[in-house]
Amino acid sequence: QPSDVFALLTRDMADPRLSLDEFSERFAKLDLQLSDARKEQLFAYMDVSGDGRISQQEFADGWDFLVAQMIDEAAESMGVSEARIALTILALIVWLVFLFLFIFLAVQGWFSQGSFQATIQSLFIAVSGGMTKALRKKTSGESEHSINELVASVLSDSWATRGAT
Repeated sequence: QPSDVFALLTRDMADPRLSLDEFSERFAKLDLQLSDARKEQLFAYMDVSGDGRISQQEFADGWDFLVAQMIDEAAESMGVSEARIALTILALIVWLVFLFLFIFLAVQGWFSQGSFQATIQSLFIAVSGGMTKALRKKTSGESEHSINELVASVLSDSWATRGAT
């Protein structure tokens, strides 16, 4: 309940209304990972009276907006956005189309056993393999920079060990 949350936020205050500083301080203690700009935006949205303080009624009225903003902030911090979701869905659809084409061409090539179909099938396999390689996320161990650092570290340890003996 919004009124319970507000009561919790203002329990040790003489004036049961929150200023911007108190609002920001209380949300910092809750560790909600809201940016300062987002806190100011939420405060301004909730301060309907414009007196610089949020009452319990203003807090309750702005509760749904507050929850929606916190969800958006959490999603953004995890790298999830509407554009990213749309791109992921589009990539999935393209991948499924290629999968069905692959299956169709494989079955057709299997039964017809013609050289043209075999060439198309091989080309399709190569393209789908290249797309998979290009689209997948590389791990930190796969980057050439980290591999070079690892090799240099092993070689320097090896040289240090030889020099000590």
